[in-house]
Amino acid sequence: MLNLLKKAFWVPYEPADVYPTVEKAHQAIARYCQQNGMTCSFPSDDEVLLDGKPYEIYRGYETGSRGNYGVKCREK
Repeated sequence: MLNLLKKAFWVPYEPADVYPTVEKAHQAIARYCQQNGMTCSFPSDDEVLLDGKPYEIYRGYETGSRGNYGVKCREK
């Protein structure tokens, strides 16, 4: 139940038919942050600090997308 209250969002990722590597996911997140005036740093492969708040990085199927891959950030 507590996971439902945490902030989460999908980061635009292209090409959506190719599984995102760690490097590609970090690039997509950095580009998203730059476009939205946010700061980001990557303390580990599966974690990002967005404006100082820790988020976990999910790389995999985007639900409801008919098999497309995506990058999701969810507040820890």
